[in-house]
Amino acid sequence: MISRLREPTRPLRVALARPLVWAGVHPNWVTLAAIPLSTAAAWCIWHHRSGWGLLLALLASAMDFLDGEVARLQGRETAFGNYLEAVVDRWVDGVLLLGFFPHHPVVAGVALTLANLVSYSKARLGLVMPTDNRDWPGVGDRSDRLLLLLAAIGFGPTSFWGGLLLWGVLLISLLGTLQRIQHARRQIERAGL
Repeated sequence: MISRLREPTRPLRVALARPLVWAGVHPNWVTLAAIPLSTAAAWCIWHHRSGWGLLLALLASAMDFLDGEVARLQGRETAFGNYLEAVVDRWVDGVLLLGFFPHHPVVAGVALTLANLVSYSKARLGLVMPTDNRDWPGVGDRSDRLLLLLAAIGFGPTSFWGGLLLWGVLLISLLGTLQRIQHARRQIERAGL
């Protein structure tokens, strides 16, 4: 749902990406920067330092926001860069949810599993039949989950609202997974497989 804002936010992404482009930072390094940033954020969340956790999680999210734009502006868009970005996204999602484990182990664990299933249910269809990214159900997209997760970090993992928002990540991931499985089934049936 929030992913629909991708095109309207392009001018902002371009403006924020320009300093990285001018500095000659390779887009894959922008992507990879999200790993230490999100890992440090998870450590902060785990240790009740939500303010620092939120700041670091926002910086990690900014890398995902900017890496593709840096690649476009530098003329360095590659299939590997697209692949790497998706893999690093799974790391960021997973490690941020790990930060919630001492506070909400079951909810964080199920949310982590379902967040991965949302992505996997789409990617797995590509191994069964040719497919693309168009026309997939939008509930539970990464941007939706990440926004709820950032809000949960901001409220604090031990707060009522932090816990409630973590439940929101779990529920929207469940809904997204179910929608995508149903969509994949329809695609497979249409293809006669």
